[in-house]
Amino acid sequence: MNASGDFLASASTRTLFGQRVCDLGWNAALGLVESLIALRGNRTTLGFLDGRTALRQMVDPAYHNQLGRRVLLPGGGRAFGILARARREKPAPVRFSAKTFVPALLSFLEKGHRIGIAGEDSGRTEALREHFARHAPWHEVTVVALDQDISQRFDLILVDAASLAQERRIERRLASVRTGLVVMTGAGLSGFIEGRSARMLPTAVVSSQLPSFA
Repeated sequence: MNASGDFLASASTRTLFGQRVCDLGWNAALGLVESLIALRGNRTTLGFLDGRTALRQMVDPAYHNQLGRRVLLPGGGRAFGILARARREKPAPVRFSAKTFVPALLSFLEKGHRIGIAGEDSGRTEALREHFARHAPWHEVTVVALDQDISQRFDLILVDAASLAQERRIERRLASVRTGLVVMTGAGLSGFIEGRSARMLPTAVVSSQLPSFA
């Protein structure tokens, strides 16, 4: 069972493009995701509702249903803004992306976790592994070998996928893998392996103190 049902019942949400998304600040979102990782027997998939995913799910009913089973963080960007204005949607005040959220989450997780990087491009996944191993060295960061039997257990798996077709193939391959959380990052982590660093985040965002959900 996916934990997104419990999330939607307990967390503050809003509707964007027909999907329910978090309506939380940074610290609350990070704390909630940390709690989802801890639910080892109740796997959750996290995604970002950005311009690409919002448009695709509007014309692809199967993808719309797929996103509906995930915990979604509201995204931003120019394409997202244009689409939102065209549909008279009101974006969430706090917006997220894989590029900003993933490094903040790894910093926020004070206890060491086993983190997997899954993708079909072995060069990219190894480069991402090296980057995040340097970024948060107290975690064990490994590449998930999709072409082999996967017996290891992970706390968190980051899925690097350049296309929705890749994303679907990888998600099916990971269906039997034991993990607390799978994060669909799309190609949002590319900047870390192209010599560009993510935008600096406020120090308060990565506080080790568990945030209040009030």
